[in-house]
Amino acid sequence: MAYMIQAKTEDELKGVTLTILKKDYIKLSEFYNKIMNHDVIYCSFCDDWISSNNFYTSKKTKDGINHCGCKSCLLDQATDFDKKTKIRLDNREKTINVFKLLDIPFIESVYKSQLQLLADDVAEKQRTTAYQQLLTLTRSLPQYKGKTFADSEFDVDSDQALEKEETKIIQKTLKSAKKRFGTNYNQEELMFLENEYQDWTNRYPCDNKSQELLFKRVCCKELEIDNAQKNGKDTKDMDATLQNLLGSLNIKPNQKTSSELTDNLTFGQLIDRWEQEKPIPEPEGEFKDPDKIGLLIDVFFKGHLSKMMGLKNAFSTTYEKFISKYTVKKPEYDEDTDSEALFDKIFGQKAEEEV
Repeated sequence: MAYMIQAKTEDELKGVTLTILKKDYIKLSEFYNKIMNHDVIYCSFCDDWISSNNFYTSKKTKDGINHCGCKSCLLDQATDFDKKTKIRLDNREKTINVFKLLDIPFIESVYKSQLQLLADDVAEKQRTTAYQQLLTLTRSLPQYKGKTFADSEFDVDSDQALEKEETKIIQKTLKSAKKRFGTNYNQEELMFLENEYQDWTNRYPCDNKSQELLFKRVCCKELEIDNAQKNGKDTKDMDATLQNLLGSLNIKPNQKTSSELTDNLTFGQLIDRWEQEKPIPEPEGEFKDPDKIGLLIDVFFKGHLSKMMGLKNAFSTTYEKFISKYTVKKPEYDEDTDSEALFDKIFGQKAEEEV
């Protein structure tokens, strides 16, 4: 990994003295010791190891630290910075994205009130941001305790923005549908055709042009059958054609079992299929971590690594305590104990003297 301290190559070691090597080893051990003790945390935005004090806390992680990014990087992600005036400006969309990343509620009314307070306070020397104020409030006030981004509160303006976003999605879908199915259909029919095509190709493999053509024909035949049913027409011949198309794609229900259909799906399609199903609920009590995976990682990875490197920390201590249960030690006897008495106690009598 590029952001880790790298070991010296064989060519570099040839010109290194023992003193320099010892200093490098001490530096390396101190660095890994900081990682083991969570003194430094890796920030994906900085691409560097940052002091853990520069990260927000979290009750959802084992080490109590939110690993989404350091505080300064998240501030950069949530706001705009004017290089000319050296002033940081709020950006609502960016702020919402960071709150979603941190999984904390975004409260529209509080955010707007903070913007107004900052706008009225013209005498403020070092201007803060509404993002920072809202983040402090939602993380400290009791009414937001235990809430997530799903509990966010948006006003009417945000609903309008959502409608605009949905309009953009519809326009993009119509553009793709016209390119794929032509312009002989109205907008409602194009939306139906494109949605059906995306649904089919997401559920089943579509690796070449011939499969794309067959899936497109399936969608058109579905639309034709629906229109015929609305007008009360017979759909027997159209249903047969649809069955033939599905047979050509080898996806008819009587052609494959459920397990065989799953085998033909790509890993991405399998993930999408699993996400559509109800997830397994969070286990409680004794079933929360029956295999003690977290403990095993601390013992046999972090603890063993610390032991090998000669580091004295909480992980090496945990490793020694865990391994001691499976360690056999040589028995120790008190030197002052009478050996003859011990022999009698074991065998019941003294050895007879030779005549």
